[in-house]
Amino acid sequence: MGRPACIVFAVCLTHVQLGALANPQVIGKLEAGVWTSVGGLGTSTREYPLTESGRQRFESFRLDRDPSLQCIPPGMPRGFSPRSPMDFSFEGDTLTIRYETMDVVRTILMDGAPLPPDAPHTPNGHSIGQWTGDTLVIDTTHLSAGEVNRNGIPKSERMIIRETYDVEDRNGGMVVIIRMTLTDPENFTEPVTQTEMFEYRPDWELLPFECHVTEY
Repeated sequence: MGRPACIVFAVCLTHVQLGALANPQVIGKLEAGVWTSVGGLGTSTREYPLTESGRQRFESFRLDRDPSLQCIPPGMPRGFSPRSPMDFSFEGDTLTIRYETMDVVRTILMDGAPLPPDAPHTPNGHSIGQWTGDTLVIDTTHLSAGEVNRNGIPKSERMIIRETYDVEDRNGGMVVIIRMTLTDPENFTEPVTQTEMFEYRPDWELLPFECHVTEY
């Protein structure tokens, strides 16, 4: 006698929860190892459409107050902005992204629910992931105020980050196309989108950052 349909469905569901109905081949590719920027490391020099208050915050930013000089991880989106090497790990309904720069670790809830507006704000915020076809989409809210990059472009607690990740096969290797859109009505007059390409590096591993406090 076969199993009741409800039991079969429950068993099948436990197998697909890993990637929240994602293509397991895409998950396997993302988890293959370390991804490094095709464009190399560095600070973005793009122009940001600052509001008047955003411009004032930017112009008053003091480089000697940069938290990274004191080995304090600055949080997102700056954890990504230096195009740090990274890796991905899916476990249950949780995705963990590790960045080599500043040893930043992000937790993305693949079955998460939005937080209430008055929930605490943190450097990396609250991230919810989902799959749209083979595209990984991550939405982050509840970020603490700080800077987008080391130049002092400001971010407020109202910032929302949307990221999309698309894995492609190119020239015998794998790349992941990452698009990040920053929406911050306090500091930006319009959303800012940047696109980066990372390549799979089977010969790499993430190393401890070993940050040292810097006297500016």
